[in-house]
Amino acid sequence: MTFAKLRVRAMMVALLLSIFAVGGRGVSAQTNAYATAFTTSITYQNIGTGTANINLTVYSSSGTPSAIPASTLAANGAGAYFVGSVSGLGTTFNGSAVISADQPIAATLVQIPAAASQVKNRPLSNGFSSGSDTVLIPTVLKASSNYTTKFVIQNTDSVANDFTVQFINPATGAVVHTANPTNVLPNTSVYYDAGTISALGASFSGSVKVTAVKNGTSNPGSAVGTALELQTNGVGAYASQAFPSTAAATKVSMATALCSYVIPSGQTTSFYAVQNAGTSSASVTVTYVGTAAGSPVNVTSTAVNIAAGAKASFNPCGTTPTNFTGSATINSTQPILAVGKVNGGGLYTAFEGATAGSAKTALPYVRWLTPAQGGQQTYIAIQNVGTSAASSVTVKYYSGAGALLGTHTIPSIAAGAKASSNPTNAGVTNMGVGGGSAVVEGAGAQLIVVARVTSPVGTGTTGEDYNGIPFN
Repeated sequence: MTFAKLRVRAMMVALLLSIFAVGGRGVSAQTNAYATAFTTSITYQNIGTGTANINLTVYSSSGTPSAIPASTLAANGAGAYFVGSVSGLGTTFNGSAVISADQPIAATLVQIPAAASQVKNRPLSNGFSSGSDTVLIPTVLKASSNYTTKFVIQNTDSVANDFTVQFINPATGAVVHTANPTNVLPNTSVYYDAGTISALGASFSGSVKVTAVKNGTSNPGSAVGTALELQTNGVGAYASQAFPSTAAATKVSMATALCSYVIPSGQTTSFYAVQNAGTSSASVTVTYVGTAAGSPVNVTSTAVNIAAGAKASFNPCGTTPTNFTGSATINSTQPILAVGKVNGGGLYTAFEGATAGSAKTALPYVRWLTPAQGGQQTYIAIQNVGTSAASSVTVKYYSGAGALLGTHTIPSIAAGAKASSNPTNAGVTNMGVGGGSAVVEGAGAQLIVVARVTSPVGTGTTGEDYNGIPFN
């Protein structure tokens, strides 16, 4: 998506899947992510040229709005709304939100676990500038590998919508369960916990397709969605956005690919969930490009057939050498969508595959803190998906007030290759507790960007990914 179309309004789903700690209530000491209470912090970045006047309205599932006092934000600045501080929402609340401004803005949602919980990772996902009448979630789980999915679908239309929510078998593409919420009011959302849907059986690992129509008609409606995957016997938790069906393509780029890659906290491996958004069976391969033990790697997986509407999973190990790090390109004979996940070494991350690059990308949630401040740190992966080298790529780091803290210049990124950045590359050793933002830019380049935000946990590390947001 490009925020040139945004102008005064950014639509977003806020996964308020939590007990808000309003007035000191709602403390959770859960030991697994599925039972943990999360509270949403909406972080936002002014990607315009002037001071932005910003408004936020939170909506309950019944459509009741709660407006937040207006605020201002300097160009390049970053701020946050902690939804748990909104009065009148009670101690438990699931809903959605709309943020609006007179400058273009980008937004990333941060799901913060209750302080007493053993879950320390913060699932991350992005806001939306528009919706679609067909929305796809490539991976939805129920008690699969000890993970279960919770997701919300938000009406981004100006009138009430009816939704058809179809749960799809991963092997055959057959619909195994359908939900039909009707008269979903504008800006409000419906919420699903796959763990409570008996029609999915004891275990399910599939995908979801949502169709939106205007209430009582067959005319196209508009929706967006966000999903949380939560470990039922541990602390794993990560988030990803639903895709509009128009985002599907026969070539998808993944900025991160790993096979038993060793980081200080342990070995890490990436996995891709690929959904066939086409109308017939797809033949899908994954090409991995990078290095292993200092040696270059460029290998392609064996083709996998995916039925229309169904999904398949891809693991680089077995195709790439051990200790591989790089990026990947997924090729298909039908339009596809993909979500990447990284596990191991304390990481629980998810990010979306990209079908095109951008010369300019926003990152609303960037942190570099000392251990005494909590130790959150942001690492940025930049993949060149163009056909020629990207020269003089800059990563500019900004304070919350919009001041330029430093610039990291990457001389060149070869076609298909990736580079990395973090604030210290720009001479920034402490961004302060409030953090800031970043902008990645390469004139004329086609870049995709994924940010990883890590947090220390004892002697180890946890972390989550989110996609950079292209803009003009």
